Amino acid sequence: MFPTWYETQRRTSQEWLQTLHRHPETGFEEVRTAAFVAERLAALGYSVATGIGGTGVVGTLHGQDASPEAPGRCIAFRAELDALPMQEKARVGYASEIPARFHGCGHDGHMVTALTAAAYLAAHRDFDGTVRFIFQPAEELLTGARAMIADGLFERFPCEEVYALHNSPDLPAGQVGVPTTAALSSADNIDITIRAQGAHGSMPHTGQDAIAAAAHLIAAVQQAATRSFDARHTGVISFGLIQGGTARNILPDTVRIEGTMRTTATDVRDTLADLLKDAVRATELLFGVFIEIEVNSMVPVTVNNPVCVAAAVAAATRVVGSERVTENARSLMASEDFSELSALVPGAYFFIGQGGYAPHHPEFVFDPDIIPVGAAIFADLAKHRTRATLNSHHLT
Repeated sequence: MFPTWYETQRRTSQEWLQTLHRHPETGFEEVRTAAFVAERLAALGYSVATGIGGTGVVGTLHGQDASPEAPGRCIAFRAELDALPMQEKARVGYASEIPARFHGCGHDGHMVTALTAAAYLAAHRDFDGTVRFIFQPAEELLTGARAMIADGLFERFPCEEVYALHNSPDLPAGQVGVPTTAALSSADNIDITIRAQGAHGSMPHTGQDAIAAAAHLIAAVQQAATRSFDARHTGVISFGLIQGGTARNILPDTVRIEGTMRTTATDVRDTLADLLKDAVRATELLFGVFIEIEVNSMVPVTVNNPVCVAAAVAAATRVVGSERVTENARSLMASEDFSELSALVPGAYFFIGQGGYAPHHPEFVFDPDIIPVGAAIFADLAKHRTRATLNSHHLT
């Protein structure tokens, strides 16, 4: 039924994609984007709430025999509103019209996937309970989900399960991958400041060498990290910024280092955090410098609920066939604040393969052909998981 219906919807969905792509907005600035989504949901007959956690939007639709007073089982789907602060280099006829703003991660496509599923369900209300579509701000900042939660998201709009998807270059086009446990890694920000008594480059013995200390610290952390936990587990520390010095022949008194730490296991995260602190203390003793370090947790591991995993696999199998579904799909070391939602409500995060450049590349292009795949899976989940007779611990 969905493929036939989508043939009449395809043009509209692609127009939605092109409009959103032309007008990208970054985290907590998605005013136009949120209004676009809210208007489409309202036109479809959804009850719409806006301004949640800043610019967040929630659309609610009751199925047959459900109502605000008796909503039945409620299933939610989340999509992201925000774009990236980067310049687009992709050659498409609907390129970004905003300088240094670009939907380079596919959030425009995710929004349209959710809107397309919303449109199908509005036209086919043969489901028992209630569906909610959550359009979240500031995913790229890893703070939008937390803002919506703080604004009473699940108290105001309770649900039994929540699902989300992402395009992925790791899978063949149209292939659906569902990780069994961890889908995405945690994210921690690392801030290090090395303080020393500066000196002339010809007389390093008269002070301390903060740059040499920084080089040693970075190398020591990278080497030790490979020997600190079981190689079958996953964890990575990367330093992306180092600042210090004003001239080639002056040893500076301050060097700053910034990086990230990611892992799909909490015990590995704790091991790496301890390793960082130990490496800092050792570097202080070896180079005679003073080092300040802060490791700030941004988001936890995105952990899929086993019941929701089985539901997502079943829905994907019904939509694309078992040969195009990868169970126990490989998790990614990227991070997502969907983890904040799924830590409070059982959920599952899955991937849909597409070709071309990976997200965050300046020439990335979201593949519109995967919109009906994701939308059909969302719609199938809505119809099966809202059944009034469904025991939440079993599948139908």
